[in-house]
Amino acid sequence: MLDKHPTVALEWIRRAGGSPGQAAVAWLADELVTVPVGVAWDVVRLPAAEGWRTVHILQNLGEVGPVLLGPKGVEVMVPVGAAHDWDLPGARVLARAEQVDVPPPRVVAPNTRHRRTWIVPPTAEPAVLTDADALYGAYAAALATGGSAR
Repeated sequence: MLDKHPTVALEWIRRAGGSPGQAAVAWLADELVTVPVGVAWDVVRLPAAEGWRTVHILQNLGEVGPVLLGPKGVEVMVPVGAAHDWDLPGARVLARAEQVDVPPPRVVAPNTRHRRTWIVPPTAEPAVLTDADALYGAYAAALATGGSAR
């Protein structure tokens, strides 16, 4: 079984320009699926410690969509173009040509596959993304309470 919501997760892959069939096969084998950025969402990458604090703030507000954790930090999915003018230290908006590797949606922290895990998996229907303005405010608050990003 892929997860509790396989149809939602596979539709999420399709909307991003990936192949649901290939994703299903890869996830059954506990492999990662490479998904393009800038089709269905953009990705804002935050340093790990500040990113975790940011996600906790957003969860308390009830305003968080899919979020990944990888070796380069916390990766938050936001609407395309919504974070293009970010200026906070340590945050990076991935370019349209970039890709992210996603584990099966059942792989949620503290569990990992190939050093990647979901903090918040893509299981909501309709697809919910994190509001970029809410993310900006939560990240600014996380920076203020935890020190500056490296």
